[in-house]
Amino acid sequence: RSTLFPYTTLFRSPYRYMGRYAVTHAGVEAAATEDSGRTLPNSRGMSAQDAWTASVAAHFQPSDYVLLQLGGVAYPDETMASGSVLSLGNEYLQIDLGYRDHWWSPMTDSSMLIGTQAPTMPGVTLSNYTPISKLGLRYEVFMARTGHVENIAFAGGTTSGNPRLFGVQVSIDPVRGWTLSASRILQYGGGERDDSLGSLWRAFFNPTSYDNTSGEPTAQEEFGNQTAALTSQFVFPAAHPFAVYFQYAGEDGSRGEGWRLGNAALSVGLDLPRLWNRFDLTYEATDWQNGWNAHHIYPLGQSSEGHVIGHWGGDDRAPGDGAGAQSHSLRIGWSPTFGGRVELRYRTLQNEDYSTVDYERQHEVTLRYSRSAQRFVYGAEINVGRDVFLYGDRKSVV
Repeated sequence: RSTLFPYTTLFRSPYRYMGRYAVTHAGVEAAATEDSGRTLPNSRGMSAQDAWTASVAAHFQPSDYVLLQLGGVAYPDETMASGSVLSLGNEYLQIDLGYRDHWWSPMTDSSMLIGTQAPTMPGVTLSNYTPISKLGLRYEVFMARTGHVENIAFAGGTTSGNPRLFGVQVSIDPVRGWTLSASRILQYGGGERDDSLGSLWRAFFNPTSYDNTSGEPTAQEEFGNQTAALTSQFVFPAAHPFAVYFQYAGEDGSRGEGWRLGNAALSVGLDLPRLWNRFDLTYEATDWQNGWNAHHIYPLGQSSEGHVIGHWGGDDRAPGDGAGAQSHSLRIGWSPTFGGRVELRYRTLQNEDYSTVDYERQHEVTLRYSRSAQRFVYGAEINVGRDVFLYGDRKSVV
């Protein structure tokens, strides 16, 4: 896949965010693709075959306690209101109504629980943007509606509808440079399945009795599908500071104990923002067990519009296959003396071989160059690789 973007972005001046109203971003990209129908990582459901994409963002702030953001992302056959949010409140309690993205991971290339792999979902979010107390407490609670899902298990048969997602994330800074966080997401409802707030409350605080149960997955026996994660991130205060981060996640519980995470996933990352003056480097790896992208109630697990809401590797497999996998990502950035920025990224994914599908190791190499001029950013990107199904090499000439 090759991408050319007269990628117009009004991003050079930070003062555009300070006015009462402004257009803060506008961008377009054009692309040509050969032999690939793969979903692009972290691109809100966009396919490698899509020949163009456009995005825009603007805001209007009538007072210190009200902010209206209008945004959108479009590509062939899809238009979504990503970034269109009405925000009310203050620095310690902000209510967001609309299409707000969530990225619950210290990783920059993937998010095991929820990121931007699937199209943005409508919902309501409560959060704070100023830390509370000396511990630096931050919280985020959201309720969202996913896309339509068929064949949801119910009462010995199936139903169809729009499941709900309920998520809670809390983080603290015990010491300067160290962040600890805990996250949890519960998928429930859809069609005739129970989506009452009372049942949600019971399932969230007593999962071993109302969720993660055995037997026929009826609304009375099992409420939904849960994931959770614990994260630790530390910024080392060296001459050139760098960050090391970890995330331990689980899909449902284990051994009938609500605190024990099942189907474990471990992510590790290293971010060196300055290396030999003109370079930067980020390396990240994730290994997860089976069960993450399939479920006995929801065929595709936690997903929306046919795409997983978490790690991009969940889309690189046969639908409904819950095989485990391991991914690696290496990104190297360079700021050359002639200006602009060069970025080289390598991704690889290997699905477990115990699956009934014969997967191959996936490889992807991306080279990008971008440069700013006045209020615009111009650039080009080429992406070459081979996917897990061996559809062919994804390559073309810019």
